[in-house]
Amino acid sequence: MADVVPLQLTADQALRMIREMAADTNNIVVISHAKVRGKQRRISRRQIEACVQKGVISEGPFMNMHGNWQVNLERRSAGEEVTCVVAIEWSKRLIVVTTF
Repeated sequence: MADVVPLQLTADQALRMIREMAADTNNIVVISHAKVRGKQRRISRRQIEACVQKGVISEGPFMNMHGNWQVNLERRSAGEEVTCVVAIEWSKRLIVVTTF
């Protein structure tokens, strides 16, 4: 994995990076807002991990205001459609911003 954030990123490139990083669930960081939203919507940590590891990009990638590439990932999990908004802290970790 290159440490330099690319200036352009296709959905396929983003998905490859996400899959590579998400293979180790320690790289998936669920921030407090996403934890609260997950609890409100009865979405478990395991459902979030499955969404990040196996989901498909439904929106993005685009550069967010923090300089990270961001995507929406969707996956049907436990009979429900789960969406995770994920920021890629390039070569370091995947930050789950919110989930619904």
